[in-house]
Amino acid sequence: MRRLEVTARMRSLSAVAALLVSAPLLSGCARGGETTGSAGTSQDVEVALEVENHNWSDIVIYLVRGGSSHRLGMVTALSTRRFVFPFRHLGSSGNNRLRAYPIGGGNDFTSEDVLIQPGQWIKWTLEGDLSRSSLAVY
Repeated sequence: MRRLEVTARMRSLSAVAALLVSAPLLSGCARGGETTGSAGTSQDVEVALEVENHNWSDIVIYLVRGGSSHRLGMVTALSTRRFVFPFRHLGSSGNNRLRAYPIGGGNDFTSEDVLIQPGQWIKWTLEGDLSRSSLAVY
């Protein structure tokens, strides 16, 4: 009988010790999915791009970062379209450009570097002669 009491006490002490050791570990895991401050939120902000097309061609719009291109969509001739993409698609180096590729031929056009901060938006006005297009950040 005495042996059973000792074994039961050992088990309860082992369980208490296991809880004491694992409690700090479990509390650390509970907060793992949260982000604090504004450090993680700026990458989640969306950037708006408004393209006003004065060209007679439908134009495909690309976001160019370094050597890679990301297709944003198409704006039809003589119309305006708004595109939205995550801020994280922009590189931190400032080497971001927009490219207009006319469907059905013609020369494509790449903008100058675009520097944008979270909360700002871009307006790109494409002219009949794409080299005369203008870009503004608001």
